[in-house]
Amino acid sequence: MANNINISEALSVGKEELIKLVKSIIAELRPSMSLEDLQRVYTKSIDTAILKEEASTNCKYIGGEFNIENVNNDQYYSCGYRLYFQGAQKKIFELAAQSKDLPVYNLSDSLRKQLSAEKIIKFEIPEPSEKAREKFERENPKVQ
Repeated sequence: MANNINISEALSVGKEELIKLVKSIIAELRPSMSLEDLQRVYTKSIDTAILKEEASTNCKYIGGEFNIENVNNDQYYSCGYRLYFQGAQKKIFELAAQSKDLPVYNLSDSLRKQLSAEKIIKFEIPEPSEKAREKFERENPKVQ
């Protein structure tokens, strides 16, 4: 029996999950965070979001981008995600979320300077590691 998945509904659920992830990441922000610290904070949560989306929609994660953007003349910054999935017939779907504006005092001096100079910092979001996939599968057995 084939799974009938309404991609539009599934992606709407995915967007809500992504918004929850952004909020949970914001809650973990601490003063003087470096770019590497921010990457560590987001990795586990975003891996879970990717794996959940793949499992619930049968779409394949094909790439994504994380950005940190300078907002309001170096007073604030925001973080955002764009995740891309490929579904049936090679159709591409995007899930995206952006945080609220956050005070720059959470960032290290070097990251604040980099963000002030570059205005936006982007980096790719790789596929979840095999270890993350295995853990997800153990914790979320497929219903047969």
